[in-house]
Amino acid sequence: MAELLGKEVVLGDYGALFRAVLPQVRGIVCHDARGQVFWTEAPQEGVPPVSDAYRSLLVRLLKGEAPPVEGARLPLGACLAHLVPLAGEDGRLLGVLNLLTDPAVASLPYASLLEQAAPALRVLQRELTLRYRLVESQRKLQVQAAEERLLHKVERLLHDRQQPCERTLAGILELCCEHLGIRGAWVVIPGKHLALTAGEALDPAAARQACARLMAGVGAASAAGGDVGRSDELLWIAVQSPGRPAHGILALTGWRHSRFSERRLIRVIRYVVSHVDSLLDRDYDDLTGLASWPVFERELAAATAADDGVVMAMDVDRLHVFNETFGREVGDEVLLHLATVLRDALPGHLLTRITGDQFAALLRHTGVDEARVLGERICVRFRERCFERDGQIHRASVSIGISALGAVSDGDGGMGAARVALQAAKDRGRGRAEVYQSADASLVQRVDDIQLIGHVRSAIENNRLVLVAQPLAALKSGRVADYNEVLVRIVNDDGQHMPPGEFMSAAERYQLMEELDRWVVSTTLRLLAQHGRHLAGSAARFAINLSGQSLGSRHFLHFVESAVRSSGVAPDVIAFEITESVAVAKMQQAQAFMQAMRAMGCHFSLDDFGTGLSSFAYLKLFPVDTLKIDGSFVRDLATNVVSQSVVAAIAEVARVMQLETVAEFVEDQAALDLLRQLNISYAQGYFVGQTGLLADRIASLDHTARNSRQRRPAAG
Repeated sequence: MAELLGKEVVLGDYGALFRAVLPQVRGIVCHDARGQVFWTEAPQEGVPPVSDAYRSLLVRLLKGEAPPVEGARLPLGACLAHLVPLAGEDGRLLGVLNLLTDPAVASLPYASLLEQAAPALRVLQRELTLRYRLVESQRKLQVQAAEERLLHKVERLLHDRQQPCERTLAGILELCCEHLGIRGAWVVIPGKHLALTAGEALDPAAARQACARLMAGVGAASAAGGDVGRSDELLWIAVQSPGRPAHGILALTGWRHSRFSERRLIRVIRYVVSHVDSLLDRDYDDLTGLASWPVFERELAAATAADDGVVMAMDVDRLHVFNETFGREVGDEVLLHLATVLRDALPGHLLTRITGDQFAALLRHTGVDEARVLGERICVRFRERCFERDGQIHRASVSIGISALGAVSDGDGGMGAARVALQAAKDRGRGRAEVYQSADASLVQRVDDIQLIGHVRSAIENNRLVLVAQPLAALKSGRVADYNEVLVRIVNDDGQHMPPGEFMSAAERYQLMEELDRWVVSTTLRLLAQHGRHLAGSAARFAINLSGQSLGSRHFLHFVESAVRSSGVAPDVIAFEITESVAVAKMQQAQAFMQAMRAMGCHFSLDDFGTGLSSFAYLKLFPVDTLKIDGSFVRDLATNVVSQSVVAAIAEVARVMQLETVAEFVEDQAALDLLRQLNISYAQGYFVGQTGLLADRIASLDHTARNSRQRRPAAG
């Protein structure tokens, strides 16, 4: 500041002026508003040392107190010091002028000295006021420019979405230290287990303790509309979203040493705080405080490229039980408990909540064997806690799948293989950890399913599915002559059909069956409406297979009812096939579906009949028209007397209950002859009928039905 004032020239001239009006002046000392000496014109023997009395008087004058009755004059070494406050035109104290005189020379009273020096003092004060204004303007411009540079750099950091939140916040704290001229900065978000510091700030542990103390007073302050606190060393602001309680602190240490005013500092950190929540929402799970999936995915890709580490996929077993029994609040407690266990068991490793009850962990510099031990420890720790509500007690368990990165070339790091191992852990009893092993046939099948699922979804979305029909041969007179089962195929890039055995496992495992069933139902009805206008009342029937996932859906029955009504297709042309195992597992849904569609006029077959332990006992529960005998009893029918006995028993029960029977997988003439002898209604298999495009089959039957009607003699 002294340089900006041009002190040597300006004050040197005023020193000469004071000597001219006051010959007894031997030296001059100028103190600024903080008491610091910023210019001096020393006596020949030098400025005498400052005494305690001198300091006390200087402090009193700088505080604006009136000088003592005898005036602001006191001995100072071999001189007599006269302290004169210097004030600007607005009354603001600019500093203190010390006129050193020789006590041996006839000395003037303090008041007389001020009176003689008054003209020079007025000119000096006016000069200092103008120059202080210039200095203040330049300082404000510099501070404003520094603020703009800071905010511009902060904006650039905030818009760099490739940077994780922690790195962005750390960069912002460093910028604050650099541009605000403070000693340090820190931010603590307890719910996200986040504590970052920069500069000469507190260490993270001390920052958390300070945050806890500050947060204790935030609630009341926020309720009163205040979110800022200050002490001599610390300026802090609460991190909170509108309408929500404070959940963190951003603080500046040594803020009083900044050239920024308090008002400007608060404005800057309020701006930073306004963006903290958006960063947290982007990179952290709101419930658990773990990293978000996009952050985890980026780190997983980097770790996979380096072929370094292990990935864990985790799933809370039967979380829906907690949600349905206790409510979602307890379900959230279960998820928070797992997050806590993971933080304790895997410190320093990246953790994420993928969605719902699914979690994952990336363990860098860790082997599979070590990860298995950690996984088993997590399973045990997680089970230790009981959850109680209204007298009911439940324990939660977690299943874990573990895979080395790149164990399978699935383009998903190790997550695909880890999910496969996770499902194996559920299949093998839940509450356990399983490691992906390439030699495990069941795990390899799951990997194949994962790789296929994208192919299946793409086929559905891009209409690369096709329907074929396999005819059933009537073995008795008077039966439906044109009975066909509708089957779905995927059309590969080379135009070849992929059989269902190659993709149904993937569709079932990854919950695509309802979507697939909806496509089959809609497409079958559309083809019948377009090409089968003459089939109503004819001897034609088309059977559509339904999955357990579809029957378990609350919306599927309404979808089918609406589709059949809006299509204009005669309901008696449609039959639905449900496997015995699905019908038993989803008994209520199956019964409701069958009754509703039977009321419309549709038919039903119970597929794979005979494989259940109580097949016959369940028959009276389901309103079906046809029993489809499981192929395991048909393939060896000609050579196995047990199979012959089972088929004969089913045929007899069907006869008594007036049901039709279908034998699947008929592969030779001997089996066909035996089925006729056993009184089976229909045979199905490549020996009796090859598949063909459903559209062609419908068009052919429609043409036959139309010609048949045209040949009928007119009535009367």
